[in-house]
Amino acid sequence: MWFKTIFRHRRQPPANNRQPTGGGRRPERNEGPLFDEAFLRRVERMSLQAQRTLRGNPSSGEHPSRHQIPTSIFSDHRPYTSGDDLRYVDWNAYARQNHVLLRLGEAEQDVNVHLLLDASRSMAASNSQRMRRAQQLVGTLGYLALAHSDRLQIVPFGSAAMPAFGPTQGKARLIEMLRFVENLTPQPATSLTAVIRQHAVSHPRGGLMVICSDLLAPDGLAEALATLAPPRWQVLVLHMLSPDDLQPSTEGPLELEDSETGQRMEIILDDETLAAYRKSVAHWREGLAKACTRRGATYAPIMSNWPLEQQVVPYLRSRRLLH
Repeated sequence: MWFKTIFRHRRQPPANNRQPTGGGRRPERNEGPLFDEAFLRRVERMSLQAQRTLRGNPSSGEHPSRHQIPTSIFSDHRPYTSGDDLRYVDWNAYARQNHVLLRLGEAEQDVNVHLLLDASRSMAASNSQRMRRAQQLVGTLGYLALAHSDRLQIVPFGSAAMPAFGPTQGKARLIEMLRFVENLTPQPATSLTAVIRQHAVSHPRGGLMVICSDLLAPDGLAEALATLAPPRWQVLVLHMLSPDDLQPSTEGPLELEDSETGQRMEIILDDETLAAYRKSVAHWREGLAKACTRRGATYAPIMSNWPLEQQVVPYLRSRRLLH
């Protein structure tokens, strides 16, 4: 679908403004460090919001689970059985009912957090800034997972899964994780379905999965989500978009070039063509949202020009990924 391409004018720029022939793509603007330590410290007060149905390790972590264990802070009882710890017997209940009952409370657990980051060329095309914002998001979510004792794995992918970070736990890996995300380089193409299917097969226990991608892949999202069924998986799809994806700022005679395949098409971008483009994009996004709903996943479009702390983080809280 040609609306998934980048725009480039067919006309050649003046000789004194041409880009060097060896560079290929114009470099992105330098916007300072990818990660802000002060920002990460501020968001550390939040945590990832995981569903109770996920399978975790009850010996550590901070997420509520379906299990109940003997505890001094309790919400339920069960009859005492031989071998139970007498410290958790509710003696007040015994005095009233003449039955020995054990106090039960909600067990907390860690969860397996899987962050899949699309590192294909379309994410870094032109000045979209999709890749930069995606790296910041994945770094922030990874920071929260490690800071709150979850088991983290980050999997960048293009046509196949690239070497992953993790699985690992603990704050000691924070700096290493941020450097891993910052040093990612764009890959030639995207194979969304194959990568997600392979990852799901390799991790049968499931967990919280965040897919961070522009979703510009020849294979569909619905097929990929079929392998990530709840309650074993909790899935959030972060759809990375740039303003030019929705409202192209170019017009006139253009040459479209697919940022991954190199395929080209000449077109005159007039009002009628732009209207058809916007309609196609709206239909595409609507289809993605419906596919996520059918598969029990959450669809969350993220604009690359949204301020991270002022807009992206509150939006993720509204989508119940953070609390």
